[in-house]
Amino acid sequence: MCAEVSIPVSGRYNSLYDERDIHHALIALSLSNGYAESGMRRLAIESASTSTSTSTSTADARVPSGSWVRDRVASIAEGEMTSMLNRALDSTLEQVKSFGVFASPIIAAIDNHDIYRYDHDLDGGFLRRGKRERGTTKRESYATLQCVEEGRRAQIACEQFGFFDEKNEVVERLLTTARLDEMEISLLLLDRGFFSSPVINVLEKNKQIFLMPCILYDGVKKAIIEYAQGRRKRVSRYEMGPEESRVSFTLVILPKRNVSTEEKNPLKRFIPFATNMPRDRILWNVWRLPADYRMRWGIESGYSGVEQFRAKTTSRNHSLRLLYLFYSMILYNAWLIANLILARRFAKVLGRPIITTQIVKAMLLNIISESFKGR
Repeated sequence: MCAEVSIPVSGRYNSLYDERDIHHALIALSLSNGYAESGMRRLAIESASTSTSTSTSTADARVPSGSWVRDRVASIAEGEMTSMLNRALDSTLEQVKSFGVFASPIIAAIDNHDIYRYDHDLDGGFLRRGKRERGTTKRESYATLQCVEEGRRAQIACEQFGFFDEKNEVVERLLTTARLDEMEISLLLLDRGFFSSPVINVLEKNKQIFLMPCILYDGVKKAIIEYAQGRRKRVSRYEMGPEESRVSFTLVILPKRNVSTEEKNPLKRFIPFATNMPRDRILWNVWRLPADYRMRWGIESGYSGVEQFRAKTTSRNHSLRLLYLFYSMILYNAWLIANLILARRFAKVLGRPIITTQIVKAMLLNIISESFKGR
């Protein structure tokens, strides 16, 4: 972060803190999931209490104030901050790639990551509306691309999903980032919220193999009923969308799990999937598709891990909010790198994590506390 994200601080001879200090403070806030003011007070106490010197007091462990940290970050323009953060995330990917875990194509997923907001407006289009959850209809929404395979669940790319952004545009930007990072995706899993002709057209244009469940539009419902009546095959071609953006894909209709044998409604007995996999690949093992799609839940685990590293704020400053989110993704990748280092050291193939996020957080907080001792 010090190399890729430049946060201006005073260079005067009497300045107390430098740019490395502000990044240490930001890491501490991310690790503690704290707010700026209370988080910095807590860091001051921890830095003093862990000192080996008997003369060290809380006053001796001098750390930046929360308002100073927040104001320094907020002074950077949103566009400049976004560019720097994307470079920083890319740099962690390069470190992950150095372990050879991405030498073969990956299975990845795209999904929305929402942060609920209680603002009185849409903050100039920075927020989106959705169904009411947790007492609000407003949220910061980010589309993220992540590898969902055990042992290489890295955060690959993130795009802020503003009020005026279309899903197909966001998906295309994520795929472009992956391509520039030389990440080859063998199968892309998407939530049904991305089921639309513009998104599928983008996936086809990028020659990206995908799998996603269908929204039950009238035409899809009709196809399921025809299949239940024996008038349609399990695997068939399907077209949808207006004439100017009409798209054709393979529709695969499979039985739902754990549905009562007494259920007569075909719309409750079957689940339709959209894909552009080659037909012979589908027919070779059609029952593999639900297992493939269940891997998408790996991105939910990724979101849970990212949230363990995200600092909190009530600020409406976009640069600050973007930095907090990207810092959490970068620290998540750092946790993966720590596990890869240990796997290499002990000649193991990384499956389940060797060390937990809590261990990494404790170790990093200790290092940061040490850096502020004796100030």
